[in-house]
Amino acid sequence: MGFSQNYGYFEQFNDELARFYKYFDFAFYWAYWSVSRVLRGTVKSPARVLEIGPGTGRLANMISGLGYLVVGVDVSLPMVKRAKRFWRPDFINGGSWRLPVRNSYFDAAVAVFTMHHWGNHELSVASLRDSLKPGGVFIAAEVDGDKVSAHGHSCTVKCINDALSPYFTLKIKKSFPLILAIAKRR
Repeated sequence: MGFSQNYGYFEQFNDELARFYKYFDFAFYWAYWSVSRVLRGTVKSPARVLEIGPGTGRLANMISGLGYLVVGVDVSLPMVKRAKRFWRPDFINGGSWRLPVRNSYFDAAVAVFTMHHWGNHELSVASLRDSLKPGGVFIAAEVDGDKVSAHGHSCTVKCINDALSPYFTLKIKKSFPLILAIAKRR
């Protein structure tokens, strides 16, 4: 079995990749820091924050340490098991296209380098919107596909705009090599 399986709607990481992924945590720290900084400037703690695709839980743990109440939802059970090493955030198994959370529960949601994995963006973004309170904020970080070749692991401003603008008021910030999307639920 390879590092991951593609089940049509999502890419699910296996145990081998989940063990290896801890090395990405340190490489991605700058992106986690950028998102946590935008979150702190946008939504004051102790707000409820949903992380979609928390992987091994590093960002969820970081923002929990800032006083936020965090729930991470990941489709990959091996990643959820790894994330549970942190005691503060809660982690559950589920997919972006049908988030297993209550509607209008979260003040904010974050996603770092996961939006390009969501498959059917329409289902995922609608589920995300429904999970947020009216006026809730979604912050996404992706590699800027217009500037950097990331072999299919990136988004463009157009892709993010097309996916989010039907449901959110959108502001895009570019911080090379990142695109940071700050989307407010209408």
